[in-house]
Amino acid sequence: MSGIIEAKELCKIYRRGREEIQALKNVDFCVKAGEFVSIIGPSGSGKTALLNMLGCLDTPSSGSLRLNGIEIAGQKERDLVKIRRENIGFVFQQFYLMPTLTARENIELPLLFSKKNRSAKRIEEVLQMVGLADRGDHLPGQLSGGEMQRVAIGRALINDPKIVLADEPTGNLDSATSEMIFGLFSELNKRGLTLVVVTHNLDLARRAEKMYTLRDGQIVSCEERTCAGGM
Repeated sequence: MSGIIEAKELCKIYRRGREEIQALKNVDFCVKAGEFVSIIGPSGSGKTALLNMLGCLDTPSSGSLRLNGIEIAGQKERDLVKIRRENIGFVFQQFYLMPTLTARENIELPLLFSKKNRSAKRIEEVLQMVGLADRGDHLPGQLSGGEMQRVAIGRALINDPKIVLADEPTGNLDSATSEMIFGLFSELNKRGLTLVVVTHNLDLARRAEKMYTLRDGQIVSCEERTCAGGM
């Protein structure tokens, strides 16, 4: 197994008082560079726990997780911050846009926290990439839900990440707008971006190259265009 994301026997246990909750149980998971992967499963299946691991927002209780060749287990928080900043873009169900900043300024915001050059050309490229070239000066309140999610995607792209992780990115959108957002993801994937999307929308999930199903903290199936069966 080799890829830009590699998990082997990944486990995550949360403790609540004397109670132990095993959110992930011996998960093997691999995403190759340039793949478009979706993750589905019922509430409580471990999707968010897995995405938090992949995004270096949390660390495994046991097992191995390698991100772009770097072992995540045992890393200090300051090192995880650096790994996130250099490798990962995040898209969430909530847009988390700053209401007093324009679309352009919201997209630019991560550059304030990174050491990368705040290039006006790069910002305009990203606006064009997400289909908002003519909406850059609009505030979030002047945008539709789909446009706000496009701003959020642009913000995830501005640091030129190797991987974009999306957690229910169409959860607050109608079906037509959801189709548009998944269409944008497909276009970005064609440009070589690695995408991992958690969604409850089975129809949209099946448009990914590979679809994992989680249940009770375990991967119970993997559907892929070029492979048969589960893991």
